[in-house]
Amino acid sequence: MKTMSLDEIAGVIGARQVQKGSVNEVSSVCTDTRRLKPGELFFALKGENYDANDFVEQGKAKQAAAVVVSRVLSAVNSGTAVLQVQDSLKALQALARYNRQLFNIPVIGVTGSNGKTSTKDMIASVLGVRYKTLKTSGNYNNEIGLPLTLLSMDSSHQTAVVEMAMRGRGEIDFLCQLARPTGAVITCIGEAHLELLGSRENIAAAKGEMLQHIGPQGFALLSGNSSLTRQLAGLTAGKVLFYGTEPQLDIRACDIQTGSNGSKFTVITSRGQEDIFLPIPGRHNIINSLAAVGVGLELGLSLPEIKAGLAEVVLTGMRMEIIKINGITVINDVYNANPDSSKAALTTLADLGHNRRKIAVLGSMFELGCRAVEGHREVGRAAFAAGTEYLVTVGELARQIAVGAKNAGMPADRIFVYEDKQRACDCLGELCKKEDVILVKGSRGMHMEEVVSYLAQ
Repeated sequence: MKTMSLDEIAGVIGARQVQKGSVNEVSSVCTDTRRLKPGELFFALKGENYDANDFVEQGKAKQAAAVVVSRVLSAVNSGTAVLQVQDSLKALQALARYNRQLFNIPVIGVTGSNGKTSTKDMIASVLGVRYKTLKTSGNYNNEIGLPLTLLSMDSSHQTAVVEMAMRGRGEIDFLCQLARPTGAVITCIGEAHLELLGSRENIAAAKGEMLQHIGPQGFALLSGNSSLTRQLAGLTAGKVLFYGTEPQLDIRACDIQTGSNGSKFTVITSRGQEDIFLPIPGRHNIINSLAAVGVGLELGLSLPEIKAGLAEVVLTGMRMEIIKINGITVINDVYNANPDSSKAALTTLADLGHNRRKIAVLGSMFELGCRAVEGHREVGRAAFAAGTEYLVTVGELARQIAVGAKNAGMPADRIFVYEDKQRACDCLGELCKKEDVILVKGSRGMHMEEVVSYLAQ
């Protein structure tokens, strides 16, 4: 962030400075006392199950320049300034909005039901070929994480790529008020958060809030493979480009070849075509990479520069990671799951497991609402259609994956149903053989990375 005086910050966030400290300027913020560095500005956030005001003394012990609190404690060290506000989260957001407004650079917002983080990583890798690019760290994509990302922006940055997540209507709109995106990417409209929003159409409307913030000089990249994303085009005054595999799209991939080390394809655009190598498996990741191609072109990069950026991309962890252990290939895609992303992962399993034994270890998928039973059964049918030899399910909801697979024709003696991960791991210990390809996937709350850790032993 720009170096600011505490007086300037107090004015921005509407704080009352109840105590002055020994340092009057700060250039970085923190919300976690475990990561707090001397000289930083600490925001004491309050959530449902925690109140960081209780840890303010730890912040002072680490020589924070100042603390932003919603209540003042009786014990106050003289070396640390204390700024009191009514709501420390709103204060953090106000400062993030202010810092963003200080820098006139392109900011690309990325949202969608699937592939947000991977697409963000690809866009940042492409833009990084030419520009100093700020990107969302990990999945800092909500009402706390996005402000922290924006407060990392400083005068060295020439572009920024920020990921935005939501659980209901109005949330993307609010995040855009903070980030002020000049370009937008919507990856797809799926069934994530269906339980909260009720329908894909409502999910599309919630994601589409980003487009209303893109002005006439901006642009939007929309997945052309989805009718719901195509219908969002009228929400923006900016230029709209569609990407995917269909012939009529503005940016499309053809001549696709997939393998365990990545994918090769030809990208065709209005500015020519280029052969691309993407060091990440999965046909769905080829589609995600097309958004990065579009953003790169709109921000002035050449196709050879874009090719170089995609060749160097590294995804955030637990997303299509290929791990080779004792002759076994593990596809670690455990960060999250819904029916669409699970079916895409099963397609990748089929591609990588050609002429090899394929095992799918699938955990329950949450927040599907009325689609919970059928959504899981769809994944089971997809597992059978993908040629999966063995299916291991984990969790109560995942039982329906087994039902779908069995109804589709998978032999019952190749389906293993477990409530807990330990029993599933015991099964895999007996089942796995050299040369097997194993997909592990499930919702975040299932913590399926524990299965990956077992396989890595």
